Amino acid sequence: MKIYENIEAERDRIQACINKFGWTSDHNLNWFIDAGLSKDSKPVFAEFPDGTGLLIHDHGEELWLWSDPLSSKKSAADKILEFCDYAFENEIDAIWCVDVSDEIRPLLTAGKVNVSSVDYSLFWPVLDLEEYDPTLPGHSFKEMRNAKNKFYREHKVTVVGVNEIKKEDLHKIIDSWMSQVSLKQNIEDIADIKYHNAVENNFHAFSTARTLVVDGISVGINAGYNVPNNPDRFAGIVGIHDYSFNDLGSILWLEDLEWIKHAGYKELDMQGSEDDGGLKLKLRFGARIERKTDTFCIKK
Repeated sequence: MKIYENIEAERDRIQACINKFGWTSDHNLNWFIDAGLSKDSKPVFAEFPDGTGLLIHDHGEELWLWSDPLSSKKSAADKILEFCDYAFENEIDAIWCVDVSDEIRPLLTAGKVNVSSVDYSLFWPVLDLEEYDPTLPGHSFKEMRNAKNKFYREHKVTVVGVNEIKKEDLHKIIDSWMSQVSLKQNIEDIADIKYHNAVENNFHAFSTARTLVVDGISVGINAGYNVPNNPDRFAGIVGIHDYSFNDLGSILWLEDLEWIKHAGYKELDMQGSEDDGGLKLKLRFGARIERKTDTFCIKK
C-alpha cells in the first residue's frame, strides 16, 4: 500500500481511480479536497496494489475515510480492514468511517478490530426527474405552489453564476446559514469549511454553481456535478441559504430541481439526511430512499 500526501502531484492517479471505481456522489476529487483543507486536517490518498484506493482526511492521530472505498462494493469492507492493519501499525489511534454504506459495518465487526456503535446514519433519496413536474400540480403541492407564486410575486428573483457575485457576499451566505443551522440543531460543530473553501477555489469541483439573488441581495447558493460512472445522475451537493426570507429553502430547492431537469438529467441524488424534516421535504418531491450510510469509529 502507498500513501500519497501531495494530492496535486498525484491528481491524475487519483482521478483515474475515481473514473474506474467511483460511484457515490462524494467520489469527486475536488470536493474531497475542499472538505479536507483546514488547519486540523489534510487530504491524502491510499492506493492498494490492485489500483483501488481510499480518500482520506488526515487529522494526525485520527484518519477519516471519505465515503466508501474506491473499489467494488463487494470488497469494500476488506479494503477498510486492510487499511486498518496498515494504519494501526503506523501509530494511528482511530479510523473514522464517514458516511459509508450501511452494509459495511456489520462485516467489519467480524474482523480483529474494535468497531464503535453508529454515531449517526443518513438516508439518501434519489428523485426520478422524468416523473417530477416543475409546475407542482395536484393537491399535495398546493401549499408549496402557492408559496412559490407569492414569493415571485412579491420579490424580484434572479439567478446568476457564482462568478458574478463577490466572494465576500458568498461567504456571508455561508456564515448566516451556519449560524442558523447551529442554532436550530443546537450544535456547534457545523462543517462549513468545505463551503468556504469552495468559494475560495471558485467552485472548481462543480459543473454548475449558481446564486439566488432576491431584491438585489445574494441569499442562496446551489451547486452540483455528475455522479461518477452514472452520466444520467446529478448530485445536488450544495443548497444553502441565509434564512432571510420565509420559504427561502423551498424556493432554493425548486430552482435547483428546475435547472437540473432542464439540463437533461434523469435522476437527482438529493444527498444524505437524518430522519428529520429535511428528509421529509425531499420525499415530498417524490424521491425514494436508495441507500443508508453510517458513520462510526474503528480502533485496535
